[in-house]
Amino acid sequence: MMKWLTALTMLLVLSACGGEEDLDGVLTISSDELQTQVEAGLEETVQYVDVREPDEFAEAAVPGFENIPMDDVIENPSIIDEERDVVILCQTQNRSAEVAESLIEAGFDEERVIVVEGGISDYEGAKE
Repeated sequence: MMKWLTALTMLLVLSACGGEEDLDGVLTISSDELQTQVEAGLEETVQYVDVREPDEFAEAAVPGFENIPMDDVIENPSIIDEERDVVILCQTQNRSAEVAESLIEAGFDEERVIVVEGGISDYEGAKE
């Protein structure tokens, strides 16, 4: 059962990412694809990280995302779980792209670091 769940999760993640590389080789996921992932409840195999500042996160957040500000991730990449895919979100995707690039430079597998296109600004499912 666990192998089946892992295989299904990876299939969903890979198909959701679509292999799009719009940000200098960083994989991206659309807000619609993210909504599908969030509804599927993949938190065990995917780490969802919102890199906005705590006050921004308090205003609106996507369910399932944990708030780890950009500077914290860049200064200490080990706070991100290398054993899971990481989906990174910010307001417009600029900070997410910077964090993704820093994680890849720190040795994270570029196939497991994914940025949400357009950030929370393009995501309809945010909770205020």
